[in-house]
Amino acid sequence: MSTQRHILIADPDTTERAALAAELAGLGYTVTQTASGSEATALAMSRSGRIDLMMVHSDLPDIEGSDLVARLRRRGVGTPIILITDSAAEDDVVGGLDAGADDVMVRPMRQRELGARLRAHLRAGGARGETDLRIGPATFRPSSRTLIHPDVARPLKLTEKETALLLRLYRGDGRPVSRLTLLREVWGYSPETSSHTVETHIYRLRRKIEPTPRSVPLLISESGGYRLTTETQMVPAGLHDAPATGWTMPLARPNLVSPALYRAG
Repeated sequence: MSTQRHILIADPDTTERAALAAELAGLGYTVTQTASGSEATALAMSRSGRIDLMMVHSDLPDIEGSDLVARLRRRGVGTPIILITDSAAEDDVVGGLDAGADDVMVRPMRQRELGARLRAHLRAGGARGETDLRIGPATFRPSSRTLIHPDVARPLKLTEKETALLLRLYRGDGRPVSRLTLLREVWGYSPETSSHTVETHIYRLRRKIEPTPRSVPLLISESGGYRLTTETQMVPAGLHDAPATGWTMPLARPNLVSPALYRAG
């Protein structure tokens, strides 16, 4: 087996977490540890270090384990997740699986069984890639680098960088992402690098996710960065870079606009 697969453990129990980490290291895995759901979320969604599998305890200090799994699945994280529980109650197991976990294991875990389950989930995870994501009326398929838009006859192909860029913006969960962050996490550039690279890719990406003049603006310019809204909403003129023709989206139904959109810029 590969000795470089990376497993993230999220468990508030220092003793149990350290013991599991030592066991996984003995099986040849690279291990990262955390005690909180917020840090586990940040690590799972970061593109700076790939996580191949997550082991999440059901009772984290800042969030229930099943709720963390559901949150990650909503944000498009397809990484295999094993939920660890101290209870064999049927409701706990079913709740974890329904939330999106790939497996539920009850402590204490038997070493040979643990190793076999890890290998099985890592094989399955490598084959399935990212889940399909909804962006407005379009379907974003990271695994094949395609965007399927109802107004376009054929799927639109994305480059590797466009795919990584769109994923990072999607995982921003509707919040602005700075150009500096995009440069660092998508390109691995230092802060001294020009942001023109980001602006060029944003321009090309915008033409693909908003392919016609009828398209609702989804990729919105913010001060110092960009924000992706995945909802099909009307957006006030000025929040989106208008095409060269001078066309802007009319505010025919302003009641559909979230008040938060008016604070952009």
